[in-house]
Amino acid sequence: MVEVVWSVRSYREMRNSYNRQIESLFAEAAWRYADNSDGTTNINLGPLEALYALVGEQLRTSAIQTRYSVELLLPLGGEHVVVSRLGDDDIATLRTLCFDSSVSPVTLRLTVEDPHTKILASMRGMIIISFLATLLLLFTFIYTLRTLFRAKSLERIRRDLTHNITHELRTPIAAARAAVDALRSTPEIAHSEALRDDYLAMTHSELERLGVMVDSILRSSLDDEEPAKMCPESVELQGVVDDVIASLRLKHSLREIDFSSDITTGTTLWVDRASLRIILLNLVDNSIKYSEGVARIKVVASSIDDKTLFSVEDEGIGIEYRERKRVFDKFYRVTSSYRQTSQGYGIGLYHVQKLVERNGGAIELRSAPQRGTKVIITLPKYG
Repeated sequence: MVEVVWSVRSYREMRNSYNRQIESLFAEAAWRYADNSDGTTNINLGPLEALYALVGEQLRTSAIQTRYSVELLLPLGGEHVVVSRLGDDDIATLRTLCFDSSVSPVTLRLTVEDPHTKILASMRGMIIISFLATLLLLFTFIYTLRTLFRAKSLERIRRDLTHNITHELRTPIAAARAAVDALRSTPEIAHSEALRDDYLAMTHSELERLGVMVDSILRSSLDDEEPAKMCPESVELQGVVDDVIASLRLKHSLREIDFSSDITTGTTLWVDRASLRIILLNLVDNSIKYSEGVARIKVVASSIDDKTLFSVEDEGIGIEYRERKRVFDKFYRVTSSYRQTSQGYGIGLYHVQKLVERNGGAIELRSAPQRGTKVIITLPKYG
């Protein structure tokens, strides 16, 4: 703002200075033209060409280049009428100056081109500097705002992450504690082999779930600094899929899951086995969590040349278009109202993408609201 005010003020000062200079030059030329050297009150006006030449001389002496014209006016019928004119007839933008003798009713008028363009040309460097300074200030302002908004967003993400992690950790701890307390305090359960096995299985499942969560949190903290080492090998996809589904059926024992697969027998990938299991665990778990009613999930695999493509598809709530590219961001969770009933901390898909890339593959997500989600992964077949 200061730069703009400074530029406008400089322009006005230069324009006023130019006008005063033109007025002074014309006054001098007019007095020389209206020669009264005989000392009388008579004014001897020569041909208008003389005035035109005098004005031109004065402008050249002052290094002013401009188009101009001179006119001679006489009062007729209460108005000044041009009786003689010499100079440019096509001056687009005009500035008119008059010389009115106190002795004679004759009026001399000088018309010059408006100095606007010339002044701006002379101020070009100043204007460019002002423009760049304004752009710099604007950029700094926008960058500061974005930094503030980002800091606010990160603070919100931190609060949500703390809340979600706390909630997720309390659930398996409470379930395992309740099962152990029941075994310790209820003789009927302790002496019943079937009940004892059920409670032990429940405790084992919750502790395993707790271990997975802790591992995910630690991995998210360490991966950026020291990525986990990959141990790729030839892995049969069907066996890993069956293992993941069995584990998740136990975890979501209260959900109705309709699972199907279309995997050719013997389909293999060159991948780190633990990474493949984590990838499938996260994708299938998300499909279950974000499905309403019966969770219908399908895993399809096919081989193309030296690559194996497999996909995990569901009929869940889907993802809005504007959020598809952000679902792989660390700690990002979709803004759907359904997230209120589904706990998480936004690092599952982040890990999936990182593990796929570290195993030499690529990942693609397709989704639409209320039309489900399909995640397609391409991995090497032979390494």
